[in-house]
Amino acid sequence: MKMVKITWMDAQRIELGVQQLEEIKEIEPIPCDILGFLVHETKDKIIIAQEKWDNLAGFKYIHIIPKISILKVKEVK
Repeated sequence: MKMVKITWMDAQRIELGVQQLEEIKEIEPIPCDILGFLVHETKDKIIIAQEKWDNLAGFKYIHIIPKISILKVKEVK
């Protein structure tokens, strides 16, 4: 199973009190990176797991990332 690094754009959640309209307009999605096992891929999504448990035939810390938000996928050796 391949290890990959994925860079994608993600949403921001702001919880710092009341935000003014002009400040809100300036907020942008943020680039994120993740390293993990490439578990599954379709035309719409990539599924990454940060832990692989061979003895249990399973995975933990699973992320489903929409392909539309992915900027880059790089295999890690």
